[in-house]
Amino acid sequence: MRTHTLVFTMLATLVAAGCHHSASPTPSEPAAGDEGPGAAEAVVPSPPPPVQVMAGPRTPIEGPAPTIRVTSPRANQLVRNGHVMLRAQVDHWPLAPEPGNHVHVIIDNEPYIAVRDLSKPIDLNALVEKALGHPLAEGTHVLRMFPSRSQHESVKEGEPFVVRVFSYKKRTPGFRFDPKAPLLTYSRPKGCYPSDSSVLLDFYVSGIPELSTDGYRVRYLIDDSVEGVIATWSPHYINHLLDGQHTIELTLIGPDGEPVPGPFNHTKRVITLAEHCV
Repeated sequence: MRTHTLVFTMLATLVAAGCHHSASPTPSEPAAGDEGPGAAEAVVPSPPPPVQVMAGPRTPIEGPAPTIRVTSPRANQLVRNGHVMLRAQVDHWPLAPEPGNHVHVIIDNEPYIAVRDLSKPIDLNALVEKALGHPLAEGTHVLRMFPSRSQHESVKEGEPFVVRVFSYKKRTPGFRFDPKAPLLTYSRPKGCYPSDSSVLLDFYVSGIPELSTDGYRVRYLIDDSVEGVIATWSPHYINHLLDGQHTIELTLIGPDGEPVPGPFNHTKRVITLAEHCV
């Protein structure tokens, strides 16, 4: 009887010791909260949404469509002495200080200059120097103007568009430009935008009946990777651009699917998205 009792006592002791030992973590199983091979894998962030170009509606205008008339420089004028003076009049489009209505003035194919007062002649040499950072070059130039809204969307109703060829100091030999030919005028985007902005993509087309899927259209290329075709003349918006620099290209395409010849029918711009624009 004593033998059975001794055996039972020994078995109970072994079982108790085994239970106590299993409650402690083994070297291959770290305790809760420990970092190591057994820890959960890091969460991989989701990739950013793809860049998209979306069409938006034209902003309606109230009353008659605006018109622009340029009296200086005259068509094909050669300004030999002094500065080039811009004299223009806009009807049915009241100009206002920033951020109100204004006019986009484009010299050749440089970024537009926002002009908000046409009540007095404008020294074009001084305007170019201040806005673009360089003197107006000697030679032949193309001036383009059209009214713009506060958000820089171009007015497309009516014919509020002027093209004027002029020369400063001298004419450029062999210069050829037909203002009535199919023409793409790049407008936006331009400059720097706050992070996560919906970036306006806008332009002016002239010398063509309209944009269509089987006629004239505008091809865009963003960062050499996102491309598409715009077949309706309306403002578009680029969404999901990340912070940093981006390259935007616009090309006028003809009914044959090929780029339309012309010095300004392909434009390339670099813009920036940043948390703080300076």
